[in-house]
Amino acid sequence: MDIETVDKFLKEFKDKARVFGIIFRIDRKKNMQALLDLEISAIMREKIIMSLRVEDYYKGPTEDKLNYMGELWEFGKSVDKKEVYIKISKGTGTNFPICVSFHLAERKIEYPFKNKK
Repeated sequence: MDIETVDKFLKEFKDKARVFGIIFRIDRKKNMQALLDLEISAIMREKIIMSLRVEDYYKGPTEDKLNYMGELWEFGKSVDKKEVYIKISKGTGTNFPICVSFHLAERKIEYPFKNKK
């Protein structure tokens, strides 16, 4: 993976999200629990996702074998000194961008592009 590819994905994701919004998997308990644990609103969650940068990249893309919504990309972000794991897809064609995971990281996240841009 290279910086340019991640940057392109983030630009396309954010452009599409500005038009269509982001669908969140709220049926997953840990995604909803994260809002409580972090003491943030759903609006703040969206702002955090829209603030993702290349340096926040963790891994991906991988094929979405559950929802078939396109490739899944994984990121991490520090929110009030707590590491949050974020998995998103820009969707395919006319599918909306989706956030599959937004919760406290369950393991250490390695950032291949931190301090490299």
